[in-house]
Amino acid sequence: MWHNNDRLSFNSVNNFYNLPGHEDVWQLRKPDGAESIEMHQRTAASNDDLSSLDSWTQTVMTSRSSLASSMMSIDSTGTGISSVNTTPGDSPLSTPTTKKKKLNIKPALKLNLDNVTWTTTKQKRRRHKYKKNIQASSAKVRAVMKQSKTPQFRFRMILLTLFGLIVTIVSFTWHMYQQQLLHIAIGDKIKFHEGRRILHLLKDDGKELVAAVLGNGIPNDLNPYQCDIHNSLVRAKICEEWKYRAKLHLNFSHSANVSCYNVHWTSLARDTVLRDCIALKNAHWYGMGLQRGLQWPLRITPGELPHPLVTGDGVEEMFGGIIDRYWLSSDGVAVFVDPDVPLYVSIDKDHLCLEARRSQDFPYQTIHPIVLKYTICTGKDMRTLHQDMMLNYRSLLIDTSNSVFLMSPIWVASPRKVLSQESIQEFANRIMEHTSKLPGFLLFDSRWQSLEGSLDFNETSFPNPKEILKILHNKGFRVLLTIHPFVCLPSRIFEQANAERLLVSDKWKKVPLLTKWQNKVCGLLDFTNNVTSSWFLERLLKLKEKHDIDGFVFTGGQTTYLPRYYSYHVSSVNPDLFLPHYLSFASKLNSIIGTEVGFLSQNFPGFVRLTPRTVSWDSLSGLGSVIPEVLTLGILGYPLVNPGSVGGDGSGEMPSKELYLRWMELVVFLPIVQFTIAPGDYDQEVVDAVYRLFDIREEHILPIYKTALEQFPETAAPLVRPLWWIAPEDAHAQMCGSQFLVGEEIMVAPILEEGRRTRDIYLPTGWWKDHLLDEVRRGGKWLHNYPVPLTKVAYFSVTTEPS
Repeated sequence: MWHNNDRLSFNSVNNFYNLPGHEDVWQLRKPDGAESIEMHQRTAASNDDLSSLDSWTQTVMTSRSSLASSMMSIDSTGTGISSVNTTPGDSPLSTPTTKKKKLNIKPALKLNLDNVTWTTTKQKRRRHKYKKNIQASSAKVRAVMKQSKTPQFRFRMILLTLFGLIVTIVSFTWHMYQQQLLHIAIGDKIKFHEGRRILHLLKDDGKELVAAVLGNGIPNDLNPYQCDIHNSLVRAKICEEWKYRAKLHLNFSHSANVSCYNVHWTSLARDTVLRDCIALKNAHWYGMGLQRGLQWPLRITPGELPHPLVTGDGVEEMFGGIIDRYWLSSDGVAVFVDPDVPLYVSIDKDHLCLEARRSQDFPYQTIHPIVLKYTICTGKDMRTLHQDMMLNYRSLLIDTSNSVFLMSPIWVASPRKVLSQESIQEFANRIMEHTSKLPGFLLFDSRWQSLEGSLDFNETSFPNPKEILKILHNKGFRVLLTIHPFVCLPSRIFEQANAERLLVSDKWKKVPLLTKWQNKVCGLLDFTNNVTSSWFLERLLKLKEKHDIDGFVFTGGQTTYLPRYYSYHVSSVNPDLFLPHYLSFASKLNSIIGTEVGFLSQNFPGFVRLTPRTVSWDSLSGLGSVIPEVLTLGILGYPLVNPGSVGGDGSGEMPSKELYLRWMELVVFLPIVQFTIAPGDYDQEVVDAVYRLFDIREEHILPIYKTALEQFPETAAPLVRPLWWIAPEDAHAQMCGSQFLVGEEIMVAPILEEGRRTRDIYLPTGWWKDHLLDEVRRGGKWLHNYPVPLTKVAYFSVTTEPS
């Protein structure tokens, strides 16, 4: 340790400099009030370096006088230094470097002679830098404070404050305007963003239920303005107009369980396309009617362009003979479009798009202006909502006396054979020979007429129609005849209908328009004319009385069979409005009736039949397509659904035994059973299986259907119900399109695939009696690989929890 007197002696040294360019030699300086000794070294010090430094320090402390006498002398020019021995003892002139690889350069060490410690000059410099920064900042603050006392500064601050205030006011005003656009509200459940044209429907808790993008055919850069609601022809809560494009009216109504929102577009230009897309929001959708390859729930419509939603044959055309402009969502949302809209529809994975546009092409005959009118309704759940929609927006079946169809099957002569008096008698004999317990209705297809539309029996095929009809009645059959609205050439009736102007005609030249039906050239009776309806009804009543006919089945009349330039007596944009007129006089026949076509015809007093099925297992038009189409027609408000013939309605080919049995196991649980191929055409095993199935039908199924049919006018509950009818919130029940409910008591799960003897079955929540395995099961779960023999069908009935 050094003593104080040593320090005083050492401080008496005036100057000690190093040679420029040699930073590893001593350098003594005389700062303000103190002297220090620094040693600079550019290379990093190793452990050996530190040892040398320690020994050198001890030498310095013991050899103070020798160190003073060994100081360098500075060259007179100040640039040169005479070399002297400046290292005390055996210390080296510089810190030796190691022979290792080059290391990262560390900060130089500094000897503090006050407390004999080494510190880095870098740390001191950093603290010195921080101190300078603080001093500079303080100086700036003092300068600003000093300047703030000047009038010029205060004036600038006032201008800056005023500018900021103006910017704030403008920003706030713009924000409020945008908020107003976003929150134009009707009540507390609907909001409309007029700039982006998005309609938001909200739940009671404020969460979004439906989002619909409106006016896709209007340019996005065209801004709307509010039109005068009071002067508008349409009463609405909101009226928006896009100049020279379209006008939009929004309105609403509320009841105890349902809220409905009306959207009414009117075009203001001939080329305006009115197109709204409703977001599906991961919900499942049902409805719309029969279509090719129908799935449950609805899937993407084939093709990229929207399709005109009009009736067709369901084979070559997209849609079948029974449709409706009604959709139901699993989120408790229903949409229905007015019938007088030229409607085009498309469904993708995200949206249901509704479009109306002016077109000279078939099928719509549009005029200016075009309208797009539809209603969106929301409810607590889709079952409650659906029942309210059917009871308030559709005219349902009131006369339920036709429950006779539940009791007896319908027999249809095979199309592969010539329809004649002999073939009909042979068919009846074969039915009675093997299935005498199953007489019912015997349906003649349209070939019974001499000419299509003549309503006279073909004298060649039926030389004595009264005789064959009497034989059929004696065997226990009731006879049904197929009729249609076509009168074909050459025919005396065609000339009469033309002379009395009963046919759909050209509106200028008043000549009948021709079309094709059953590969024949025909005219179409115009049932929008009351004179035509009365004329046709009178002829049917005479036919019924003359031959003791029990009923009729209406077919034909779909839009795709119309002449391309049709003109009705009562004009309408939608050609499907022809069908309610065609079916309207059915109730006046006082007969047992059915139909294959329909539009807004839920009050039709008879059964509705599916588009003919092909003899196959596939889900496009075979066995796999039956359940989705039956469920869809039930949702549309048609309680009595005829699924078509067991085994298919094809061109007469014989279905396999397995396909026939699996088809029979499905159909026996539906409201109506129809045969084209008699069970006796196979073997005794098939006949026995059919009898066992009819025993199940009579014991378990028919009582449920009779009660449900009686209650239908008050409940609008279909006879054949989807699984979600008893579990509206169950996602598995919403997706299940291969099972169904008979009323709410029985659940059926048939085999629908060739060669299968097992299937997966979903049981909704509750307790179910398994009639195949005779045990009670808890619901709310799947039964995987459930065994089902060829001549059996899996069905379950609601029961109580076992004790």
